[in-house]
Amino acid sequence: MTKVFTTSIFLTVIELKDVSYEYKLDESRSVLALDNINLQLRKGVSVAIIGSNGSGKTTLAKLLNALILPETGKVCVDSLNTQDKNAQRLIRQKVGMVFQNPDNQIISTSVEREIAFGLENLALPYQEMKTRVKWALEYFHLKKYRTHPPHKLSGGEKQRVALAAVLSMQPQYLILDEPTSLLDPQGKREVLSLICKLSEEKKVTVIHITQFPEEAVTADRVLVMHQGKIMLDDPPGQIFKQKDLLEKIGLKLPFAVKVASALKQREWLSSDECLNLDHLVNEIVRNVEGGKMKLPDITADSGKRTAGHSPWSAVGQSPQISMQETGYLYDQGLPTERKALDRINLQIKKGEFIGLIGPTGSGKSTLVQHLNGLLFPTSGEVCIQGENLKDKNVDLKKIRQKVGLVFQFPELQLFEDTVYHDIAFGPKNLGLSGKEIDIRVRESMQKVGLDFEQFAFRSPFSLSGGEQRKVAIAGILALRPEVLILDEPTCGLDGKSTQEIKQLLEELNSAGVTIILISHNVDLIAPLAQKIILLDQGKLLAFCDKEDFFKDTDSIRAVGLELPQMVELIWKLKEKGIRIEKEVFTEEELLAIFDS
Repeated sequence: MTKVFTTSIFLTVIELKDVSYEYKLDESRSVLALDNINLQLRKGVSVAIIGSNGSGKTTLAKLLNALILPETGKVCVDSLNTQDKNAQRLIRQKVGMVFQNPDNQIISTSVEREIAFGLENLALPYQEMKTRVKWALEYFHLKKYRTHPPHKLSGGEKQRVALAAVLSMQPQYLILDEPTSLLDPQGKREVLSLICKLSEEKKVTVIHITQFPEEAVTADRVLVMHQGKIMLDDPPGQIFKQKDLLEKIGLKLPFAVKVASALKQREWLSSDECLNLDHLVNEIVRNVEGGKMKLPDITADSGKRTAGHSPWSAVGQSPQISMQETGYLYDQGLPTERKALDRINLQIKKGEFIGLIGPTGSGKSTLVQHLNGLLFPTSGEVCIQGENLKDKNVDLKKIRQKVGLVFQFPELQLFEDTVYHDIAFGPKNLGLSGKEIDIRVRESMQKVGLDFEQFAFRSPFSLSGGEQRKVAIAGILALRPEVLILDEPTCGLDGKSTQEIKQLLEELNSAGVTIILISHNVDLIAPLAQKIILLDQGKLLAFCDKEDFFKDTDSIRAVGLELPQMVELIWKLKEKGIRIEKEVFTEEELLAIFDS
């Protein structure tokens, strides 16, 4: 990596003293987002902030660079008070922030201009600007998009642009709000590696908000937020010992911590202090070799599963969704023309649960937008229940009632004054009675875990990102679709909410709803999906049962993806001479092996 960062010799610090902040809902109601926060963040320390949705994480982040100002108490950056208007410009130069949704901070007409925008505002010499832009384009793999409009890139590509633009400005403090939630595994690895380098080598203070506990494990310090307060503040090893407390407030444990804890409870492990997969593997090997842990003789045949065949997906059944030689070009005929889909052929039957994966920019979101007529193929055809969506006689309104799509960014489909009216919008357009609309709104809110009394009459724009996502899902569920497509539905959701969404999808699929789930999180997809679609550079590389898909580890890694952590654990144990041939995708399945 080109050395474009400079190191300050001064000890810098952010300090919050008795800080509170509340959001006004209307003249008589408000929500307390932060409650008397006291905090110091010193130079060169990487800090992870975790907490359930609505706990105040993003509000805290916005206070640190004066995007919002405290109602009580004060926030100081290097002794500069954020409420001092004369100091705010300098504070924002010192404190860079990358938002959860990159659309909130991308403003330029090309990727190169977006990266250069902040550097121009710093009045840097041309040669220095050129050096930094070149570094950013190369480091974040954006050279081929240099002249592309950022708003036409995929969500993950936009996130890379946002990261590149902020990091090229060399902030002394870097706030990252769910920076990897839209990135593929390779992109995640690069960002996490950069965080470590910035903290260790450049002494940049990194404040990393994340719902991925495995990312928090790598920080020097972890803050756990709950109901506007900092509940815990310790190194990760101490934080993740508080298993019961973390789960009680809706947070996920790191995979290795959760599995080790379950194995220790069964007295198969001597220690459950395993913060990552390698620690867990070494602990299992040590206990197997020491005779404490004995594995049964398991054959591949005994683990044969039936996933991939749904009771709703009968043999010989006509496909519910069909794509034949489907291709799509963005900016067709222009210099920026880009092939997003390349001769896709696939058939999906009613009741199947499909996991759709692929690297950032592989065409996943483009593909699903063809399934309800938001996009039309530039070549080939797309049919829903035998109807070609290009046919002028097709009623697209009915198609969109049958095929519900929850976008990657939920705020793009929220527009009403209240949560209730946003969810009610679809059923109202179906011409349903007021009573039936009310039933569907309440039912949908309950399914996604939104309390009616607490949320129904709040503005959807006053909610956290995770809560907005739930509202968007509820709005689609209120239509009772036959096909439900979800693009990164758990992005930004805490552990409790993620589990609720997983349970909801299982229930809907069991009731006959066809599910297509897009996610970079293979640990979400692996336990749920029956079949996997793999896209790369617009091409269909695989469409098969998940058991067959995850056996081909070389092909998965070749496109920069990762194995589910449970599958990775089995492979690492195999490399150590401990063979578990049975196909395992969940903790329950693993424990069942040891119990047998």
